[in-house]
Amino acid sequence: MACCDANLVRAVLDGDRSAYAGLYDRHAPLIRAICHDATGDLASAQDLAQEVFVRAYCRLGTLRDPHRFAGWLVGIARNQCRDWLRQRARDRHEYVEQVPEVAADGNCNVEIHTLAELTAAVRSLPDRERLALHAFYLQGESAEAIRVVLGLSKAGIYRLLERARQRLARVLQDGREDVR
Repeated sequence: MACCDANLVRAVLDGDRSAYAGLYDRHAPLIRAICHDATGDLASAQDLAQEVFVRAYCRLGTLRDPHRFAGWLVGIARNQCRDWLRQRARDRHEYVEQVPEVAADGNCNVEIHTLAELTAAVRSLPDRERLALHAFYLQGESAEAIRVVLGLSKAGIYRLLERARQRLARVLQDGREDVR
């Protein structure tokens, strides 16, 4: 495979842009899998994989040994995934710190917690509650979809989400780490 990769890389560098399609076809499944592992989301993984291939194409001239294209490409994918995860963490951090919860009376009386505190509190929740919160609030899944996955009734999913929110609020308020 390295031999074929090397020939395709040389062809691209010699001006045959269509040769890059062969490199893409050969390595796209692996790159998408790496990206999916990092993102946990198929659409994000596909977008990220496209970015990896665009970056690789633009930097192909910097590849010293065309026989090592696959490893070089995987390295680019890992770097892109790390950057994506950092950006997403930064975005969540900004969101958590900038958007306080507003009480029903319109007063903003809820303490704003750091991302680390919130992450630790969520991790301390029982598995089902943690999964429900992640799926509903972070992944944007519908209550119906979560209900089916967890095998709950329609009322059950809402009770589970309510329990999870209450327990999370207690953990954040009390600073307790283990509430199981």
